[in-house]
Amino acid sequence: MVTPAGEASHRFVALDSLRGIAALGVAWHHIIATNGPASWALLRNGGLFVDFFFVLSGFVIAATYGDRLAQGFSLLRYAVLRLGRVWPLHLVMVLAGLSLELLSLLVGQHGLAASPPFTGLRDPLHLFTAVFLLDGLIPGWTNYYSRASWSISVEVLLYALSALAFRFGRTGLALLGLAALLAAGGLVMGVEAPIATFSVQRGLTGFVLGMACWHLYRRGIGARLRYATLLEVITLGALFAVIAWPPTPYATLTAIVPSALVVLVYARQQGRISQLLCANPWVWLGQISYALYMVHAMVKGRAIDVLVLLSRETGVPMAEWAMDGESPVKQLVLAPIPSTLVQMAIIAMMLFAAHWAHRLIEEPARLASRRLATRV
Repeated sequence: MVTPAGEASHRFVALDSLRGIAALGVAWHHIIATNGPASWALLRNGGLFVDFFFVLSGFVIAATYGDRLAQGFSLLRYAVLRLGRVWPLHLVMVLAGLSLELLSLLVGQHGLAASPPFTGLRDPLHLFTAVFLLDGLIPGWTNYYSRASWSISVEVLLYALSALAFRFGRTGLALLGLAALLAAGGLVMGVEAPIATFSVQRGLTGFVLGMACWHLYRRGIGARLRYATLLEVITLGALFAVIAWPPTPYATLTAIVPSALVVLVYARQQGRISQLLCANPWVWLGQISYALYMVHAMVKGRAIDVLVLLSRETGVPMAEWAMDGESPVKQLVLAPIPSTLVQMAIIAMMLFAAHWAHRLIEEPARLASRRLATRV
């Protein structure tokens, strides 16, 4: 999951840019194709970039709010600020999914959905769990109305747990660390329960590791990196290699380790790659990263719908239904070059939509939440 940067004086521009690159990797991962970049291992397994998000989020929350919460910063004000960053755009995307379902009810689905309107994953119960951010707390739950809902619900839970941990000092942090160890154990053993779902275990493990990274950072670890550029290449390369590696049952746990190293190294911004990431267009990509994460599934879905319809009308196979395990999905079936061009066009549409979602929804909501927070 990708969350916006914090409210604090700490500003890690290179990490923000990496957040944007990771969000782009997740977006490309959700384009299912037989050819082109989406079929490459790094992007095909790009869902593991979410674990980088969780580690980075723990680092940023600790940097932004850790000391303030420990010193008595209002929990209500904290909740307003954090929810104001993630919930408004999430709600807009849930309503967009609802609008699409109502449209299907009025004009028909034309074979573009796997089940009739408001059934299966489109059941109104899923609408309820999406709006109230419960998806990540229910074992095996997924949501049509907002594909990112599971990770946002986990993120909000982590905001609450970390706030309580900081408020109760070393005891609270120790208990949170113990919970993270138990979560990692749950992932290894394949054991989950309501609230303690695989999604929550995944998020908690990475988030707490990110908090630990902040502790190391503030203690001066790596304050003067020798061969900073080489370390940047090695750590980022290691993260990409782990993600591109064939998936294993422990893929999440293996992804958070290089994620933590990337966070520690790039937070210092001492190497050539960091310097590059502190310039446009990477800074812009970091700014719209949360919006990109939220809107990409809707944009991709509608673009593929158009290609499915065009395939039927022209008789030229461009996109079709296929099975991904036990789930029906729509995938691109174009040759490598046209598939690559189509994927690039879809990514461009995602970036365009994310830019305006950031400007018109996310940023105004952030400012409104800051104003509200001063009055509570």
